[in-house]
Amino acid sequence: MNLDLTEASSEQEETLRWFQDLTIRGLLPNEAADLAWKVANGIVARPVDHLDLMKDFELATKVSSREESLVLKIRTMFSSLDSLSINFLPKDGSTGVVAGLDMALVRKFYNSAKELDRKDVVAAIMESTESLLSLDEGSWTKANSISLRNVITLLENSFFNYSEYYGTLQKLWKLILNQPAHVKANLLLALQSYDRDQLERLLATVQQFITILVYETPINDKVEAGVQILEFLYRVNEKSQVVDHMFFYNDAVNSEDFNIVADFKIWMERSSFSFCNYPFVYDTSSKSKILQLDSTMQMRNEFQDAIFRSILFEGTCPYLVLRVRRENLIRETILQIRSHTEDLKKPLKVQFIGEDGIDEGGVQKEFFQLLVRDIFDPKYGMFSYNEETRLFWFNNPPWDVSEEFELVGIVLGLAIYNGHILELHFPKVVYKKLLGKVPTIEDLAEVDPGLAKGLKQLLQFDGDVEETFCRSFQVSVHDIFGEVGNIELKENGSDIPVTKANRKEYVDLCVKYYLETSIELSFEAFRKGFQRLWRGRVLQLFQPAELEQLICGSPVLDFEALEKYTIYEDGYRKDSRIVREFWEIIHSLDKENKKKLLFFVTGSDRAPIKGLANLRFVISKNGSDSERLPTAHTCFNHLLLPEYQNKEKLKERLLTAINNSQGFGLM
Repeated sequence: MNLDLTEASSEQEETLRWFQDLTIRGLLPNEAADLAWKVANGIVARPVDHLDLMKDFELATKVSSREESLVLKIRTMFSSLDSLSINFLPKDGSTGVVAGLDMALVRKFYNSAKELDRKDVVAAIMESTESLLSLDEGSWTKANSISLRNVITLLENSFFNYSEYYGTLQKLWKLILNQPAHVKANLLLALQSYDRDQLERLLATVQQFITILVYETPINDKVEAGVQILEFLYRVNEKSQVVDHMFFYNDAVNSEDFNIVADFKIWMERSSFSFCNYPFVYDTSSKSKILQLDSTMQMRNEFQDAIFRSILFEGTCPYLVLRVRRENLIRETILQIRSHTEDLKKPLKVQFIGEDGIDEGGVQKEFFQLLVRDIFDPKYGMFSYNEETRLFWFNNPPWDVSEEFELVGIVLGLAIYNGHILELHFPKVVYKKLLGKVPTIEDLAEVDPGLAKGLKQLLQFDGDVEETFCRSFQVSVHDIFGEVGNIELKENGSDIPVTKANRKEYVDLCVKYYLETSIELSFEAFRKGFQRLWRGRVLQLFQPAELEQLICGSPVLDFEALEKYTIYEDGYRKDSRIVREFWEIIHSLDKENKKKLLFFVTGSDRAPIKGLANLRFVISKNGSDSERLPTAHTCFNHLLLPEYQNKEKLKERLLTAINNSQGFGLM
């Protein structure tokens, strides 16, 4: 459009005024010119003055009669896509602008309408919204920036939290889902500008929609549309990382009422819509159920095949039976697993040679506890311990320990497969790498905080990088014997100085070396062992943090729930004097001592995935008052507690026990 105003008419001057106002408020020149001409010629309604609009809202709260001016302005604002697109443009000093929209103005409008609570005002907004969404999709895609602003404006509509408007909300979602790829890509990019509060509000609307429909109706296309929008927002958050992944868990899908078995079956058969195709809706507990369903199915198949083979071939056992000695646990476990590689997915039975004991789960638990304790013993040199982070990391010894590292991976896999949690202290990047995700400098911060801090300082430095840091593309490393050597990060790296221009490449190569290359042989053997039991679709349901929780249990310790579900034996009851005093003492302890108690009794300072309410915790009487310390059968989560004569002695004996034991008070 030509806006040469050398001999401008009053109409052209009006058009110029609109053009200047719209460009100042963020529109591209071509779009501003087009809309300015439409405004000047009455094709598109002039933007509403928000100060006047707020005055109308305020006036409407003070008079009992209908305020026609307010309703008229609202209907005018929503009268067309062009009109709506220019009503929430930012003014001077606006903050929180998304896709050219002043989000504060948008929220203020909807909040004012909601607080007013007038049927005619709500009707004006929702009927106008319905009319806009009834336009053909071609109208929405003609002008991408206009459509983008309008979609975001409508997404902010807080009236969509009411189920009576779910039909209109579904139209909005279908509109989004049916847009061309480039339009959806622009929307995804725009929503990445949302802050935490904005994204949480939008997620709450979508989650409420899904929850209500899952509870009230069979799974239908409405639910599927809601989940697909949730997936879209999940992709937004993968880039922006403003909310925790737990905000994507859906209450209805993770409730006891939801038929997760049926959903899993549909997923395995690939027959129709399944929530398993959208794993972000499932929490760790539900994913654990899915994993156990898959394990049970595989175990049943292996068991049935073994029974069938035993008919044909004498000596075939339906179980994976590990017979080991305590004094040489790692080596004998390796030998046993090596001779039973085809049986790893059978139900597990463990027997300690020379000991009587039927493995009903407790022996397995003790086996895993002792094996993990030995694996991380410094004498084996497989892992190094960081005093600052209190975490273990992979060594890469000069001798071949691939079998040992493969064993560690198999142990993790067997524990998950057979429903046990392990006392592991790995950084989260281990679980990230198991899922095939690329490590970052943030992961390095958990493995080596000092190194990560130095690399971040290098990235942020404003001065002469080459002269100040004097680094080249190589790193100095210590081997297991303490000898220092240099490793080049790229070809001829020792001759390439680190400069401001190439420092990002240097940092990326450092992260790759320390978290990948330097431990490649050890970690690949570990991964190989793990993948003997777990790989493919079911494992990919998990996030790294969820996989860690699956293997190691939950760090959330609710001792109130533990007390509520504790079992008492051998003369103790819930109302016994010493039981009451025991729980008074426990609830008064700090977090570290509570963790020590849990470790003392169970062999782990973490809870099962579903929390301490799902831990079978037993307290039994172990004689009358004496100087004996409390003891524990960790394999059965069983505390043996003498009936001390008073609370003071009980506390002293209990704290002495938990602070001077590794938790293996086995009898």
